Amino acid sequence: GLGDVYKRQNPANINPDEASGVTDSPERRAKLRQFAKTLVERAWRRPLSPEQSALVERQFDAAQDSETSIKRVVLLALKSPRFLFREVAGGSDPFDVAARLSFGLWDSLPDRELWKAASAGQLANREQLVAQAQRMVQDLRAKAKLRKALLTWARADHGLDLAKDPSRFPGFTPEIISDLRQSLEIFLDELIESPEADFRRLLLDEELPLNRRLAQFFAVEPVPENDVRFQRFRLDEGKRAGVLTHPYLMTSFAHSTESSPIHRGVFLARGVLGVSLRPPPEAVAPLSPDLHPNLSTRERVELQTKPNACMTCHGIINPLGFTLEHFDAVGRYREQDRGKPVNAQGSYLTRDGREVTVNGARQLAEFLAASHEAHQAFVEQLFHQLTHQAVRAYGPSTLETLVETFKARGFNIRDLAVEIMATTARHGRTTTASSQTPVDQGAMGATR
Repeated sequence: GLGDVYKRQNPANINPDEASGVTDSPERRAKLRQFAKTLVERAWRRPLSPEQSALVERQFDAAQDSETSIKRVVLLALKSPRFLFREVAGGSDPFDVAARLSFGLWDSLPDRELWKAASAGQLANREQLVAQAQRMVQDLRAKAKLRKALLTWARADHGLDLAKDPSRFPGFTPEIISDLRQSLEIFLDELIESPEADFRRLLLDEELPLNRRLAQFFAVEPVPENDVRFQRFRLDEGKRAGVLTHPYLMTSFAHSTESSPIHRGVFLARGVLGVSLRPPPEAVAPLSPDLHPNLSTRERVELQTKPNACMTCHGIINPLGFTLEHFDAVGRYREQDRGKPVNAQGSYLTRDGREVTVNGARQLAEFLAASHEAHQAFVEQLFHQLTHQAVRAYGPSTLETLVETFKARGFNIRDLAVEIMATTARHGRTTTASSQTPVDQGAMGATR
């Protein structure tokens, strides 16, 4: 593959013998020509036509030495739209199908097995696509892509400044932040690799991976001083709810001194439930706790957002965000805020007009784990992460079909990825660039 060619080299500095594995022999130049054609085939993801093969040959005919010829071939391959764009023609031949599978699950070129299947016409029906996708989803590249998709779903895919006021949160160091990030990624990796890969565990799991430093910060049972491993702990018995209350997310959706029900509510509405929220008409700084020292965070948010113009969106955001108020700005559980008992009562009006009332993170998680809207939002976002296409581009019933299949298979995330690729691999894309910017996930949800 191309990665082998560029492992230690660049186009201006290629050793053709090392790159191709060709030894010095009377047939050296002929073997290098064949290697060059193979390289271009891999870059363009399909066998070369006679005209394309002749184009490669001309690079050798035009140069006196093999090094120059190979450089020209590499530049020819990498500058071509056939390399830079995934689907120049948007066709549905076996090699287009193979490329959709490999880019969808791996963000990379088809491997040898997928290439052989395309060459043999073994990507022609659903059963063959499912078999290949099931093989590919076990690969580390697929697991890495699924982890990235889950981080995007959790709005943890961008680097953030998570520093907190040291006078309010002593001991919350950069090392703690790094450990929390690693804890979240370990949690997601374990979920993806588990036999059931159950989406509901994202919301309901009560255990967290913690190392000794985190265990000390969150005041859980002691860990031996020389033990640096991450181990699972049941932190705050009966209070935690998967990634919803993971300290990394609670820290991300918080200010430097206080929790932020608004940031948490936006995450729950847009990310978890797929609600499309209008951007605020103007940026408004949160009310300073120093100006209202006798008000809890919830009370300050209610005071600031009570105008009717605000409640169009905050009528959705606030009741969701308030359910996580038991967790402070660094994700520690608390019973009081500013000397007052925490009120974690919240609600949500479903799309079918049913008002659901919950109290605290566990009840929220139980509602979301059983929510059709949450299932639909997750399926839609994973679909977009794998295909870079909106699910509705594949027909009005595709989303609901995938959701029902997701439920029937025990909410297995890997199985959902296989189903998405089996559904889309035989169809051309409406956009062709190989490197695309994901759309705002919030815009893909239902408008409220």
